[in-house]
Amino acid sequence: MENRSENLFWVDIARAAVMFGVVLVHISADVITEWGHFPKGWWWAANVYDSLARGCVPVFIMLSGALLLPKTESYRDFFFKRFRRILLPSVVWTVLYLLWKKQFYVPELGFSEAFRLALNGGVHFHLWFLYLIAGLYLLTPLLRVLVAHASRRDLLYLLILWFLVSSVLPFWEGWDKLFLHTGLHFKIPAELTQGFVGYFVLGYFIRQTDTVMFRHSVYGVWAACLFICMIGTYLLSRHFHSFQMLFYDNMAPNGVLYAASFFMILKHAGPWLETHLSAGWRNLVLSLSKASFGIYLIHPMTLDILAKGRWGFVLKGDMPQPILMIPLTTLVIYVFSFFVIILIQKIPVLKRIV
Repeated sequence: MENRSENLFWVDIARAAVMFGVVLVHISADVITEWGHFPKGWWWAANVYDSLARGCVPVFIMLSGALLLPKTESYRDFFFKRFRRILLPSVVWTVLYLLWKKQFYVPELGFSEAFRLALNGGVHFHLWFLYLIAGLYLLTPLLRVLVAHASRRDLLYLLILWFLVSSVLPFWEGWDKLFLHTGLHFKIPAELTQGFVGYFVLGYFIRQTDTVMFRHSVYGVWAACLFICMIGTYLLSRHFHSFQMLFYDNMAPNGVLYAASFFMILKHAGPWLETHLSAGWRNLVLSLSKASFGIYLIHPMTLDILAKGRWGFVLKGDMPQPILMIPLTTLVIYVFSFFVIILIQKIPVLKRIV
């Protein structure tokens, strides 16, 4: 997969698109989580937007697996490159968000409590992703050996087992807790198939597999999963008179299939878009892609500034006409964060933190 002739423009499109989706999820959350506090039309607007952006974090992880697992390099080279990319930004942004928390929310925050928050991942709601990706980096050299010697059937078996253990069974437990109350839990201690590592391998598997024959059917899977997420969440929330996120979970079966189908759609659409987009649009996509990690790190600060009116005006998703305000707020935060990151990337001493 080191062939330079391979068209990877779809990867840049995916990074730019899913980063916009991450911001959209965070803006929609102000409405979607407050069942009964807003008019039903407001809630439905947020539900549609949030459902559309489901799977953004899994797609980020799939992209990492698709790009990292095919490579061959020494342990030293891998860890030097990867942790140089993740360690310094993690430390710097953790400190920045601790200072933000102390300045605006917890003035009494002391060093010992700040240190505890940094260790257990409780500094800010989005920094958990840095801990996750660091853990996946630790596993990558071993996963490279696995995928290099595994057949397509072996990997398919691993992914099916992961889907059962990490998606289907937990979903059953959630459903049972809400409705059936049987107390039946089917625990399979297959540690290699736990959590987000399956998405990491899934990204590699889809990139390596010729999925052209499924090109049309994946649109149907994507649409069906979107429908299940929207309608299922509405029906559950209405039944329990509170927001229920069973279908919103990143590991829900509909969420896994949604992320996988969206990943394949992006893979198939990339070459067509590269052909039909002008040079200016292609350069913009490349710039957005390169800035996506930095946008992820900084956008909650922009969100907070606008939501709290720290610049003298308020802009957030739970304002009147959320069908317009949610995408508008998302666009403003995304574009502003993008330009800030572009500026930071031009400063030699700072560019390594984004």
